[in-house]
Amino acid sequence: MRQFAPALMFSTLSVVLVVAFMLAPKAKGEMAVAFAPFTSEQTAWAIVRAAGGYAVGPTKLPNIVVVYADNADFQQRARSLGALFFLKASGLCAPQLERETT
Repeated sequence: MRQFAPALMFSTLSVVLVVAFMLAPKAKGEMAVAFAPFTSEQTAWAIVRAAGGYAVGPTKLPNIVVVYADNADFQQRARSLGALFFLKASGLCAPQLERETT
């Protein structure tokens, strides 16, 4: 098993890098912004507006919102205000424009 360790580590690193590349957003345009768990949607939107972004819509998770940024410095400003990371706005992080109300 020990002789397979380097190959296993290289394979794992390759998969992680490919997934990270596929989920990384562009510097400008539509993206999902993730905040700390238990961050309210209202707080997330306030941070996005303060950083210069525009609201697109909520996602299935309340601490992730989809925004449009027309400035490449948006991610840096949002990160300094509390955003954790940024993803492509697809899949689980796609905007949910219609919500069911209970």
